Amino acid sequence: MEKRLLYNEKELLVQIAEGNQNAFEQLYRYYRNKAYTIALTYLTIPDEAEDILQECFLKLWNNRHQLSEIEEFDSYLFIMLRNMLISALRKSETKQRIIKQAQQTVVLQHNKLSGIEKGESARLYQAVQKLIKQLPERQQQIYKLSREEGLTHAEIAKLFNISARTVSNTLSIILNQLRSALSSQGYLPEVIFAALIAFF
Repeated sequence: MEKRLLYNEKELLVQIAEGNQNAFEQLYRYYRNKAYTIALTYLTIPDEAEDILQECFLKLWNNRHQLSEIEEFDSYLFIMLRNMLISALRKSETKQRIIKQAQQTVVLQHNKLSGIEKGESARLYQAVQKLIKQLPERQQQIYKLSREEGLTHAEIAKLFNISARTVSNTLSIILNQLRSALSSQGYLPEVIFAALIAFF
C-alpha cells in the first residue's frame, strides 16, 4: 500500500488528536503490518512483537493530542517503536543477568554451609523435586526443558507448538505452586526464595 492511498494524513492526525477513533483505526490498519514486521525482526517471538505493537499504538492514542503537531508521522512512529524495542531488549537482558547472578550467589553460599546446613539444603532440594514430580506431565516437561536443559521459552514453545507466552505462564504457575507448597510445609519465606532461585 502506497502512502498516497492514506487520504491526507495530516488531516487524519488532526482528527485523531480530537478523539476520532475511526481515524485512529484507519491509521492503525495502514501502519500495522510494517510496524509488526519491524518488532518481530527485533524480538523474534510473535507474541512479544504483538505486545510491543499494541503498547506502541496505545501510547499513540493516549498522547493523541500531540499528533496534530507532527509533520512526518511515519518517522515519528518508527523512532518511537524502535526505542520501545530497544528498551524491551535491555529489560530482558537485565532480567536474565539478575537471575544468573542470584543463582551464582546461592551456589557460593551453599559451598560455605556446614555439614548440617548442607543436609538441610539437600532435604529442601528433595522436597522441590518431589513437588515437581506431582505436577501434570506437560508442566514437568516444560520445567525440565527450561531449568535443567536451559532451553529458552521460544525453543520450548516450538517443541510443543505453543506460544512463548504460554511457556512463560506455565513456569509462573509452577513457581507459585512450589512457593505455596513449601510454605505449607513450614519453610520460612527466605528459605523458599533461596530454594526457588537455586532449584528453579
